[in-house]
Amino acid sequence: MAELLLRIDRQAVLIREGLEREAVKDELIVRLLSRIEAQDARIAELTVLVAELTSKIGRDSRNSSKPPGSDGPGSRAERRKETRERRRSEPAEGPKPERGPRGGQVGHRGGGLEFSRTPDVPQEILEPVECRDCAAGLVGAPVCGGQPVQIIDIPEVRALVSEFLLVSRRCACGTVTRAQAPEGFTGGPVCYGPNLSAAALLCHAFGQLGQERTAEVVNGLFGTAVSTGWIDKIASRFAESLHGFEGDLKTALLAEPVALADETPVNTIHDTPEVTDTDTDAAEAVVRARRRVFNPHVFTFRSASLVWLGAGHTRGHDALDGFGLYDRYTATLVTDDYNGYSKYLDKLNARQLCNAHLIRTTRGVAQAEPGKQAWATEMIAVLRAARQAVKTATVAGQGELTGKDIEAIRERYREQAQLGVDRNRGRRTGDGKKHPAWVLAQRFLDKIDMVLRHLADFAVPWTSNLAEQALRHVKIHLKISGCFRSLATTRAYCRTHSYLITIRLHDIPPMTAIRAALAGHPWTPFQPLTAP
Repeated sequence: MAELLLRIDRQAVLIREGLEREAVKDELIVRLLSRIEAQDARIAELTVLVAELTSKIGRDSRNSSKPPGSDGPGSRAERRKETRERRRSEPAEGPKPERGPRGGQVGHRGGGLEFSRTPDVPQEILEPVECRDCAAGLVGAPVCGGQPVQIIDIPEVRALVSEFLLVSRRCACGTVTRAQAPEGFTGGPVCYGPNLSAAALLCHAFGQLGQERTAEVVNGLFGTAVSTGWIDKIASRFAESLHGFEGDLKTALLAEPVALADETPVNTIHDTPEVTDTDTDAAEAVVRARRRVFNPHVFTFRSASLVWLGAGHTRGHDALDGFGLYDRYTATLVTDDYNGYSKYLDKLNARQLCNAHLIRTTRGVAQAEPGKQAWATEMIAVLRAARQAVKTATVAGQGELTGKDIEAIRERYREQAQLGVDRNRGRRTGDGKKHPAWVLAQRFLDKIDMVLRHLADFAVPWTSNLAEQALRHVKIHLKISGCFRSLATTRAYCRTHSYLITIRLHDIPPMTAIRAALAGHPWTPFQPLTAP
């Protein structure tokens, strides 16, 4: 019995020790499980952060709203490769269009040289002097043919000085009358004429040359000695002469059945407040507030043949309402998804969202999470198939798609958008915001009529690329000069380029249009151009 009791005591000790070890293990398991849960949560956070950083690092003009000029080396080649692959796979539905010949297509005006039937210089006959084989003289040899050739050139360029004597005569009534100065005379006793002024403005505005470089080019071409001050003077006079043109242009644009709009930020010097080292915290807060108020942008509002550019001190409605266009237009407006245009929806007949912008944003979402966002890739295919359906119908001579065709596209569209909403519901970014994939998918669902408006009206383009093209001049200016001087000079630049772009779309020679504007009667949509 004593041995059994001792054995029981030993077993009891072993059981207590085992229970203690089990308790320690249980506590360790609980701690490990807690740590695993924390690690899983951290991994999820880091996965989201990595996806966000990857999408930011990989952003370029193909998957975001960044301009092509900001792309790194190799991006242009990648874009060309992507375009080739896409064209090989298009159209997504329907028969493949026949591939035309390389080079200029049928209907393209081209830029080749044409033989003139009315040369400006009388034909000069050139005779061969000796045989190219035996070197025998060919004077008096029989003529066996002739080959006309033409050289298009300009005469030796130099400024011509013209002198006029303005005679004064006394009438019998005693009044003295002096002859009128010739057209283009702007002051005296010596001034530059309209042709030289127009050529200088052509270099300055169309050529995107600064005043100093314009003066150098004009002096080098024409052997003159114009100054930068004169360039500035005629540029200001030219911009001021276009106020009537701008008014008529806006009136004509308001009557257009389809218009496109876009905007881009710009930099100015004199209107931008600066922070100095001596500024207090309060002063810096005031400056920051002023910067938020002063956020200059250049806007465009255009149709296929009319282009208006304007500058505002902000991107918001304080600028938009002051232009007298956005708040008065009542037809169909094609824009990106900038929310500032939503204010005018009640007055519009319809709004078409730029599919090119949406495709870039959708591609960015798909590339950030290739496994999770397959719906985004499918949505791009749906948008391209919708565009191809319109192109195919247009080539076939149809004026519209059938209701069945439109509904089939809309059904595919809704299916992919809903899939994107469901797969990203409740997801958040690292800073707690709604996940961009969910936001994009929900936007597709909410704005289906704006995205697919072009299916119901073939006159409506599916992108706002024309508006972006109108702003390209502004981007070139910023690349060359870095900024504008002030908001006033920005507005003068916009007025000038509205005129130059629009007259080019109407096949009016720039020199003719500039001379007419400097003479006080610029071309407008309602006034035929009268030569000065």
